[in-house]
Amino acid sequence: MDLSAIKSSLIPPIIAHRGASAHAPENTLAAFIKAKHLGLKWVEFDVMLSSEGEAVVIHDDDLERTTDGQGQVASYPYSYLKTLDAGRWFDSAFVEQRIPLLRDVLHLLHNLHLAGNLEIKPLPGHEHATVERVFETLKKNSAYLPSILLITSFSPIVLRMVRKISSSATLGVLYDEWYPDWQALCIEVQAVSVNLNQRVLTKARVKEIKENGYLLLAYTVNDIDRAQELLDWGVDAIFSDCPNPILVGL
Repeated sequence: MDLSAIKSSLIPPIIAHRGASAHAPENTLAAFIKAKHLGLKWVEFDVMLSSEGEAVVIHDDDLERTTDGQGQVASYPYSYLKTLDAGRWFDSAFVEQRIPLLRDVLHLLHNLHLAGNLEIKPLPGHEHATVERVFETLKKNSAYLPSILLITSFSPIVLRMVRKISSSATLGVLYDEWYPDWQALCIEVQAVSVNLNQRVLTKARVKEIKENGYLLLAYTVNDIDRAQELLDWGVDAIFSDCPNPILVGL
């Protein structure tokens, strides 16, 4: 996808991290709806597999933090996962929010006219199965895809497989640390963006990435002053849990 098409959609340059996750339980339909109500144009969300291979939207490998379940997501079929409460932990107003399927999130984003950043989060050893299921879901729901869907992962295996499956997928490389050879993987998988932990960003590193022609997306930024600093340096967009205060501050 042409970079200019993505850039034009990043106004304002804030992406709702796991939905508006400071305002609603992360990675739930409520969080994505809240992001829309706050005026966001992009949301980020995470995808992994249930035990029978359903593509589900949740961040942690384990269920304890964001649901009333226990154990690993991958240990249970979706018939069980969908019975878990994914909202009560956040606030009683969100009781009975559920772990959504990827297809449900795609339909919602399409209806809300939101672009999406889909992070693929496979368990080690399940990279190929996860990518295959994600793309099967995307194909079956092609009429409901968001206007722009950026696919990212920390896993080089995932990114290489995505590129093998699709020559047209819009890819971003996720890095938690700064690597001097950061560009090698970007070139290999034909990435359009570098999604980098804001902790390791400096003005010089921002300049290096931008001068090499990549979009630069920084996570996770919940401080208005830091957000402004990064944007002043040339970062294209930031991921934020609390986009409303940041939007107001900017």
